[in-house]
Amino acid sequence: MIDLPPAPEQPAASSDGDAFARELAAQLPRLVGLASRLVRDSDQAEDCAQETIIGAWRRRDQLRDPQALGAWLRRSLVNRIIDRARAHRQELDIDAVEAEWQDDHCSIVPERVLERAELRDELEDGLARLPVIYRVPVVLHDALGWTAAEIAAAMAAGLPATKQRLRRGRMMLVSALSEGDARRRASLAQPIRCWTARRHVSAYLDGELDAATNHAVETHLHDCPTCPPLYASLVGVQASLGGLRDPDTVVEAAMADRIRARLDDEPGRRPGA
Repeated sequence: MIDLPPAPEQPAASSDGDAFARELAAQLPRLVGLASRLVRDSDQAEDCAQETIIGAWRRRDQLRDPQALGAWLRRSLVNRIIDRARAHRQELDIDAVEAEWQDDHCSIVPERVLERAELRDELEDGLARLPVIYRVPVVLHDALGWTAAEIAAAMAAGLPATKQRLRRGRMMLVSALSEGDARRRASLAQPIRCWTARRHVSAYLDGELDAATNHAVETHLHDCPTCPPLYASLVGVQASLGGLRDPDTVVEAAMADRIRARLDDEPGRRPGA
């Protein structure tokens, strides 16, 4: 249970306060789960969830219907995440996206979009590039199954505005995932955060990144004071593991000969293949 601020001294209702504190603590894992779907940073998700619980404790006298506690907390959490959001250089610009979609000559390669959408890292990268007022409706509706009316209530927005944000968010996500997205390349040319670079380092080691992402990671490793030691450690461990391929130390010669002989005896197998 998280530490809640002390309640103002009241004559006898401490048992009610203890019960409410237990109810809030029980809601915390659900809030962390929801926050984790709306923000990429797990620490930030936990912070938002805990701040929501603390805020609810301080405003507990505003809850008129105890049965509505869960919905009340979810609305508070969504609003807190929106309030904490800041402009980010990697975010798409809705005006530019809509202008592109309004062009009759605009098209995409759907196979590339679906390929990226099926990779969790790519999908999260795409969602992270949506401004929060568009990201939240997309995640709540398409990932978590909330209705547009529920999202509108949580975001304190009208239903038409919520549906417009959902439509725009979906457009922006497709644009973020589409092949040849110029804004994606441009955003990767900007300084990236450590966690973004670190999530790509394994693919960078294996030479699997596209040119724009590869350049962004290399630029970050060149400029960042904390990531190069981590990268050097990864390279060193990979090299050490590569040393285990020595058949004289991992598989004894006699055992290797028996394995090859057994394989050569398999029906239809060409000897030595």
